Order: sequence, then C-alpha cells, then structure tokens
Amino acid sequence: MLGAFAFSPTGSGKTTFISECTLDLCTQGVNTLWGSFEISNIRLAKIMLTQFAMQRLDDQLDSYDAWADQFENLPLFFMTFHGQQSIKSVIDTMQHAVYMYDITHIIIDNLQFMMGQEFLTVDKFSAQDYIIGMFRKFATDNSCHVTLVIHPRKQEDDKELQTASIFGTAKASQEADNILILQDKKLVSGQGKRYLQVVKNRFDGDLGIFPLEFNKASLTFSPVKSKAKLRKVKEGEEEGGETAFATKPGKSAKPKEKK
Repeated sequence: MLGAFAFSPTGSGKTTFISECTLDLCTQGVNTLWGSFEISNIRLAKIMLTQFAMQRLDDQLDSYDAWADQFENLPLFFMTFHGQQSIKSVIDTMQHAVYMYDITHIIIDNLQFMMGQEFLTVDKFSAQDYIIGMFRKFATDNSCHVTLVIHPRKQEDDKELQTASIFGTAKASQEADNILILQDKKLVSGQGKRYLQVVKNRFDGDLGIFPLEFNKASLTFSPVKSKAKLRKVKEGEEEGGETAFATKPGKSAKPKEKK
C-alpha cells in the first residue's frame, strides 16, 4: 500500500496538522495508530481533544466529559513509546496493532526522534535508509498506509522547502508514494505564510498548493477562502527493546479545575 512522508520546518505545526488529519480519517472509520516519539501521548491527546471539540475545554469543564466520551470512541490507538526506540520494537508494535485492531493507518512522528543516538557508530544516512525500507516493506506486506514525519535539512527561512530538502539521502522521496510539505514562509514583517504543498502523488498524479489559516482557539488549520482554484501541475514540473502495545486514549488529558 502507500507510504506517505510529510515534512516541514521545525515549529511550523507538523504534529498539529497531522493530528487534525488523523481525526478526520478516524471520524470516517479509519483505524489509526499513533507513534509519537517527540511529544508525550498525554500532550498529544490534549491537542487532539481540543481539535475534536473545536474549542479549548479548560474553561468548559461542564462539557468536557461528553466530548471525552465521544473522543474515546474513535478508532484511535497510541503506541506507548516516547523518544529513541529500535526499529524492531516499533515494527513489532505495528504488527501487533494491525493483527489486534485492524489498523490501516499508522503515523510515525517523527523519524529523527525515533532514531535518537542509536546509530552514532555507523553511517546515520545508511541507517535512516534501512529504517525507511523497513517501513516501506511493512506498508506493502500489511496493506497499511504509513505516514512518516521527517525533519528537513537546515536552510534559510526565506527559502521554500523542496523534495530535495528531506533530511538524508534520496531514498525517502523515492520510496514515498506521496509527499506533503507544510510550508511556513517567513516574511520580512515577521509574519508567516502557511500552505500545504503536494509535491508527489504517485497514483493520482495531481499536485498543488492549499493556502492554510491557523485557528489558535481550536488548534486547527482551514483552507484560506479565495476565488483562486487549486493549482495543479504535472509530476516532474517545478512548483513555484520491548514491544510497547497500542493503547486507547483515555481521559488523562482532562484539564484541572480552576479554584
């Protein structure tokens, strides 16, 4: 099946954006497994619950339980990993989740945090290529879509990211069936211009740009309303240890009551 890769500059909202996409798929019945290696599951669940309710529930404690019950019923599971993990442990957990819960979509956020310092004694690019190959094989063998988040190479803020900006060798872009970039272009004024760019789409072929607006209250992204239609270009053209079992989200992200 598909192996999807998404990347964007540090702090531009990769996790926030992917968690919103995950919720959209879960509400459509797509069984999803989250592997959050950078932030804790409690923090991630709080972000997702805010997005699900389309509002911050810190000051809406009366409605918290109702929203939490609906959230808990989503076909959403979390790995209990955090920080550096071996690829074998991660693949074993993914295999267990596919068997037990019929998982069809898995998010790995992100590759660099999962790898950690394990491969300091070997070529880190070769190690990354090996791991990407393992995820590709898993996706194909299990008919499962894998979304792998990768940080880009360091470059100047005023330059747009491209496929070649993916950290590591070209294997990531070669193995991926689709590549999404969350662009965050810094302007001279200090304000940012965000948009989602589809730079590879192996099976459909349509590429394009979606301007985005971020709603801080609900932590959600929305397409910018404009008369301009989606720009489409043809692909190839330039466009300006132990197994940790999956767990269901509970109510641990409930905000504390204010006294």
